Formats: sequence, structure tokens, C-alpha cells
Amino acid sequence: MALGPLNHVGIATPSIPAAVEMYRTLLGATVVREPFDLPAQGVRVCFIDTPNSQIELLEPLGENSPIARFLAKNPAGGQHHVCFEVPDVNAAKAELEGKGATV
Repeated sequence: MALGPLNHVGIATPSIPAAVEMYRTLLGATVVREPFDLPAQGVRVCFIDTPNSQIELLEPLGENSPIARFLAKNPAGGQHHVCFEVPDVNAAKAELEGKGATV
């Protein structure tokens, strides 16, 4: 599998507005797009630009959200996932799972 460039880092947060303010204040980050809901995934999302990638802020839409479960274990939030670009996501997923990775 050819690993491509880093696309984004997913950060779980209990509050997108608070996280955005922190990234703006501390790092001068720019919001790419205003927060939007992804009900099928149970999350509210906001992307922040960095010089060579993006940060994806993830806030739970409800208590059944996978992010809510993550935050129950990590109340302050934190790194949830990294996303690399690959030529074929299904093939990359199958290969990594075949090697024992949780994808």
C-alpha cells in the first residue's frame, strides 16, 4: 500500500466553538468552513487550515455518537484519528485490516 500525504487529523472536542477559539488565539488558525452536521456519523464537524494539512474538529451530536463515547473516556477531547490519502481507500482498508490494524 502506498501511503499518501496526510489529509487531516481528527480531534474530538466537547465544544467546537471553544476549540476554534483556542486554535485561532494560540495558533492563528483559519476556519475553512463553518461547522456543519453529519447526522449519519453522529457528529458536528469543522475544518481548520494548517500550512500543510487540516484539523477536523469533531463534536458529538448526541449521546449515541462515537465521539460522545470517546469523550466519556477523554473528557477534554484529543486526537481521534489521522487520515492519509491513498489511491484506493477500500484496498488500503482491507490491507491494513489483514495486517491486524483496527480501521
